[in-house]
Amino acid sequence: MTSTLTREPAHRERACRRLLTAARCRFAEDRLADAITAGIDQVVLVGDALDTFCAQNPYRGLRVARIGCFDEESVAAIEFAISRPAFVIHIGGDRTLANLAALVRCVSTLRPGTQLVFDYLPVATPRATVARLLCDTGFEVLEDLGARTLASRYLVLPDSANHSAEPRVVRARIRNNAGRPPSSL
Repeated sequence: MTSTLTREPAHRERACRRLLTAARCRFAEDRLADAITAGIDQVVLVGDALDTFCAQNPYRGLRVARIGCFDEESVAAIEFAISRPAFVIHIGGDRTLANLAALVRCVSTLRPGTQLVFDYLPVATPRATVARLLCDTGFEVLEDLGARTLASRYLVLPDSANHSAEPRVVRARIRNNAGRPPSSL
């Protein structure tokens, strides 16, 4: 009986983390739906983001591309209209500051109106650092949500749950910068 009780909190914590991962994916899909309604017709899934979305894409006419990492070479290899805004999703995967910065810099070269949704670990990359990176590369931060906010929006979890180590999720949009980061203007 003691071993069962000992495992129970760890089991609840793992279950909570899985649910929060699902909530981040749901957030990304909800924002994609909003973008499609606003006229965006192409999405790029980076890494393992929404791995079943390609097979179950519910949006007629939506161009879906999947790439391992978002760089010029990968984008050139997919069917992607660089002349139009896109929606880019990177949930999970490598969340180091260097990889996040590379992703943001590359996406910042796309058309104004392009949106980017990604998650990051605030213990590794502080929220202010992410906001500064996005601002410095021509993005406007639309939302930056923590696990507690996601849980209240999409899940029913106990208020006592500690979400401090969970990733945050950000949605940002390229400002009207003719597809170039401000440093190149």
